[in-house]
Amino acid sequence: MSTHRIRVTVHGEGPLADRIAERVEARADLTLVARTTGTEQPPTGTECVVYLPGAEEMAADAPKTAVPHLLRAGYDVVTTLPLDERLPEADILTACRAGSSTFHASAGFQSAVAIRMARTLAEVTRDIRRVELLEEVRFPDAGVYPWGSLAGTGLGATDSEAAVAAVRAVAGFYEAGLHVLDEAVFAGAGAAENAATAVDVEIGDAGQVERVSVHRDLGPQVGYHSIWTRAEPEGVPLRYRLATTTDSASGAATVEFRFTDGLHPGDHLTGVGVLDALRSVCESEPGIAGRDLAINYLKSDDRLKR
Repeated sequence: MSTHRIRVTVHGEGPLADRIAERVEARADLTLVARTTGTEQPPTGTECVVYLPGAEEMAADAPKTAVPHLLRAGYDVVTTLPLDERLPEADILTACRAGSSTFHASAGFQSAVAIRMARTLAEVTRDIRRVELLEEVRFPDAGVYPWGSLAGTGLGATDSEAAVAAVRAVAGFYEAGLHVLDEAVFAGAGAAENAATAVDVEIGDAGQVERVSVHRDLGPQVGYHSIWTRAEPEGVPLRYRLATTTDSASGAATVEFRFTDGLHPGDHLTGVGVLDALRSVCESEPGIAGRDLAINYLKSDDRLKR
């Protein structure tokens, strides 16, 4: 096992960036070089950048410029973003070649554990014909990544526009989750399909948005549905229900997550995914590192010509 301490710069603001920086410092195999935000560049000596853009940066299309710039400069990059239109694959590969660097998009939403459950069920039940993941997120006032406040989600607003915009801002994350579920259970049968999405915004008696429901389907086989509400003192902040259907039966499993050291479980799970990727990315050959669902570690993307 390598004993080299990877020199990491964490780029981003908010509780998630704070916690990732703390955990980088606490790890014996990592060294925190710096915390940067905005247009700040990594200091000399950085090997890998953890890039955590907030909702405003994503809305301004900052990642499309920032990530290729980092890769061309020779930094490996691990980001919470998915590999979608914000980060065109051709541009990323070109930047990796130019800088001999490696990139990993973790699509760092909190669904990783539930998707691993789906993969496990698929391994023991071969005749699944539909899988549905129901996600219930209760947002505190401080928000959950990538939003820095509850207002960013549209909850509490007096009309539905902010909520619809918030759903649109994270469409790529959920689209990635749908395709990972499809790959885990159906070997990517719906890879060429686009997700069908429907948004339902509920406004309560006080005239404010109380609930946002988003229904996503990837063909007839995969569904990923989300319900967003405001946090309650005794409520479960994050819950997943995974339902599978075969020709002869149906089954369901529910997992609940609580706060960890004051951090919303959504941010905790996102951070775990990012930290787990760091060493594998830095030890991979240049290119896009993708998650191999069969063995659950990162490997170099075969589409990169060596």
